[in-house]
Amino acid sequence: MLRRRPDIRLVAPLGLFLGMLLLYLATLTDVHTFDALSYASGVDLKPWTEMFHPHHLAYGPLGILALKVAQAAGYEGRAAVPLQVVNAVAGALGVALFFTTVRRVTQRIDLALVAALLLGSAYAYWYYSIEIEVYTIATLFLLICLELIIRQLKAPSRGRMLALGLVQSGAILFHQTNLLFCVPLAVGLLIPARDTAGLTQLAPVRDRLKGWWIYALALALCVALPYLFVGILVSGFRSPDQFMAWMTEYARTGWWGGPITGKKWSDLGSGIAETLAQPGGALLWLLLAGLLLLYLRHIAAGPRPLLAVLLSWLLIYGGFFLWWEPNNIEFWIASLPPALLLLALALRGERRWAPGVWIALAVAVTALGINYDSITRRGDSRTDLQRTIVGVLGRHSGPADLLLVPDGLIELYLPYYEERYNYLSLNALLYATGGNWDTACAQLRQRIDSSLHAGAAIFIADEVLNPPRLLLERHRFNAEQVRACLAPYSPDLQPLAMPENVPAYWRIPTAQERAEEAGWSFAGSSQGWQAINAEGSHFAGGWLLSPGEDCMLISPLLHLDADHYAAIEIRLSNGTTAQRARLFYAGPDQQFSEEHSILWELQPTTQAVSYRVDLRGRPGWEGIISRLRLDPALGGSGDEILIEHIQLIPYP
Repeated sequence: MLRRRPDIRLVAPLGLFLGMLLLYLATLTDVHTFDALSYASGVDLKPWTEMFHPHHLAYGPLGILALKVAQAAGYEGRAAVPLQVVNAVAGALGVALFFTTVRRVTQRIDLALVAALLLGSAYAYWYYSIEIEVYTIATLFLLICLELIIRQLKAPSRGRMLALGLVQSGAILFHQTNLLFCVPLAVGLLIPARDTAGLTQLAPVRDRLKGWWIYALALALCVALPYLFVGILVSGFRSPDQFMAWMTEYARTGWWGGPITGKKWSDLGSGIAETLAQPGGALLWLLLAGLLLLYLRHIAAGPRPLLAVLLSWLLIYGGFFLWWEPNNIEFWIASLPPALLLLALALRGERRWAPGVWIALAVAVTALGINYDSITRRGDSRTDLQRTIVGVLGRHSGPADLLLVPDGLIELYLPYYEERYNYLSLNALLYATGGNWDTACAQLRQRIDSSLHAGAAIFIADEVLNPPRLLLERHRFNAEQVRACLAPYSPDLQPLAMPENVPAYWRIPTAQERAEEAGWSFAGSSQGWQAINAEGSHFAGGWLLSPGEDCMLISPLLHLDADHYAAIEIRLSNGTTAQRARLFYAGPDQQFSEEHSILWELQPTTQAVSYRVDLRGRPGWEGIISRLRLDPALGGSGDEILIEHIQLIPYP
């Protein structure tokens, strides 16, 4: 009995799927983009009601589902790997589907194989198939749409129009901009057909348009209903303005879009080049463009409706992303299928495995080799600069310490890799305050002062003190404003030991460190002390304030061993009529009482005087002391008090 030979129509795409899936799984990245880490962290930590991003609504819920399925199968890790596996599967499916589509159009396995390999080995497509982002999944939906359009052109049916509406809605729910696909779809359905090789006997326009309303209704309902559900029932928006503000959040920042300048055209070139390969993408594109021009006559002989779909697809997506963010390779992934299908149509007029086909295959293999090296190096966490930075910060900081960073990945790396949650991004601060620097500065100082009062250290990136140009341009402020805001803390900054070739960081020491060393000198800031019932508080050669009734200064949180300290020295000048001052000290409960305090006389002079208050044998000065409190002017009135420094004096 003769064995039945495997159907090549199934073996080839299945082989491509398995081959690309293995390649993608073998190169899963361990270094993530900002958005990728945001998604993964959200799936790990946030409730499902907070996982709906307006610009890619479906991706958060898909991540939750992927993690739950993985956990049901025994997986015990975090969400990153299941999300990457989903993208790898989507990427491999896209390559296999593109192979079948190109083969259907060209009736050539060689061209289908070359086009599929060019897609699967393209840097952007490959990288986002092993990352935690939406673009590969959205492109898979567009590839299904392309296959459905080709079938609709030849054999129209209402069922396919329904399927087109459903599938395109999936593309939109994974990335909002895929609403643009309505344009190439409409153009393809409206362009008259002519008899051509490959797609012969295309249906007339009137037949193709039958059931268009089914497509429109399916698209509208499948997109609108999820957005309404999330906006009204989950997020609780009660007005159209609230809903639209949520829907258009990115468009209103002013960070993207704007006039199409020479810089944008330059960015377009680099973005498209790096979409194919990094490095060398420009040269590889030139080779493919040369093939396209050489065999351009074969494209002109192709099926006009399909050509209209592909060209309008490239124009509408290209025009939008040229305006939006032309150097971002993730946005050019969706333009790869129409560009590569046009190349296949150009080569279709040559014989099988003609020189042009071999050149295109050589480009695919070259891209595969170049990108394998680039992707494996980029995905190696051992060479990740951001991971190095947060590793150092994690080793030198405690959970309560405040970490000030400029923007970017570090604000996500800190909680994700080092479990450091007390951080503040300069970018996020300005975004939250609408770019109002005065408000941002006030909030920044408040976070620093409250952290110091809690006994924590402050870590400040040099790029906070000297913000990068992009951050300055984005929020329309200048570096001098930042430096002026942080000037009170400048005398306290100490360099943090960082590895070579790593951006500098600075550190403001904890209150405990100050207590154990030189104490507190109030030349520029309160250094974590807190003034209560004081007016006109500012710093000029010391802490100058006008004491009100029951004025007090409360120290930061401390952990002092009372047995180590014999006295405390307080240097101040008294411009009031007060004759006495009092020092309180609290145990671990942080509660002050008169029993645990020391009263002393102020000298009748407005000159600065150093008062040494003896602590030995005082009631309550034992064990661990958690806070100090200074009442600098008991019952006095008049002008101001200037506190220059406070220092604990250890036993000899």
